[in-house]
Amino acid sequence: MANIKSNEKSLRQDTKVHKNNHSQLAKMRTQVKKTNNNLSDETVSETYKVVDTVARKGIIHKNKANRIKSRIAMKNNATKK
Repeated sequence: MANIKSNEKSLRQDTKVHKNNHSQLAKMRTQVKKTNNNLSDETVSETYKVVDTVARKGIIHKNKANRIKSRIAMKNNATKK
């Protein structure tokens, strides 16, 4: 347990940030799964938006975000052919 006041505050902040990051990550994963099951233009654009937001906040790396979007785009293009 923290003995210093600033450490206690840091611990409180870390747990709050962890919860927020985890919920954003779960939201992104759910959206990606929803898009993989139903590849429509609306779900694809919504997924891009969620993935970009998570990457901008630093929860995932921008290259990982681009990789996720690329895979969705490839699946979407394959279904249109």
